Amino acid sequence: MADDIVKEYNVSISRACKLMGIHRSYFYYTEQKDDSEVEAAIRAAAEFGDGFWKIFQRLRREGKPWNHKKVYRVYKQMHYEKRSRLKKRLPARVKSPLVIPSEPNTTWSIDFVSDRLQSGRTFRVLNIIDDSDRVAVGQEISMSMPAERVIKLLEKVIWLNGKPKNIRCDNGPEFISKVFQEWCKGNDINIIYIQPGHPTQNSIIERFNGSYRRAVLDAYIFRTLQDVRNLTEAWMTDYNECRPHESLDNMTPMEYRAKKQAG
Repeated sequence: MADDIVKEYNVSISRACKLMGIHRSYFYYTEQKDDSEVEAAIRAAAEFGDGFWKIFQRLRREGKPWNHKKVYRVYKQMHYEKRSRLKKRLPARVKSPLVIPSEPNTTWSIDFVSDRLQSGRTFRVLNIIDDSDRVAVGQEISMSMPAERVIKLLEKVIWLNGKPKNIRCDNGPEFISKVFQEWCKGNDINIIYIQPGHPTQNSIIERFNGSYRRAVLDAYIFRTLQDVRNLTEAWMTDYNECRPHESLDNMTPMEYRAKKQAG
């Protein structure tokens, strides 16, 4: 109403507000947007430290109606875009191109990640990824991980998922040990060793390790191994079943596998 008086009678805002008996602040008042639902959705989707576009893809998959402009506006208001980011990696310089298999159980990549508990004790995490669809097929967490324990985990994963034709790994002592080599030979599994000092030749598992470290190991202080196992299990479930991957057409690893198997 005050706006109409200003326009029609060409009077000042102060005069119009005085005639209407209202404070000047009412003239400038605009209704505040309620973004609480968007904020809650972003907060849940960002649990494991994903960036904006990964978060937006999660919300789209969940059927949220907001477009990327609205989500990004709220994302910035929450200061999520100012969270620390790791430096970008240089393009991999691999002597032989890494061939992505078209079928599951063609090649598994395996590798270790190490960290410390609050007490200072070191523990190791063995990760196993199927190269074809990025499914995390196995993970073991322990203070020590000799070749025999690696084999025990592989036998468990094979029982659940089937046997791979190849295993890609580095030249760590567990993987070049006689017991590991003989076990692979006895199970008709070919070992693909990467060149020493060239971790990018195992880039699929390296990227997975990086995501796991940022979301879990670097994000929390752990008192016990069981704490590590509990959060790791939750993260692995999210990774396999909820987290979209650009390299998989923004599908989750399990969705991509199901689509491939359905033909």
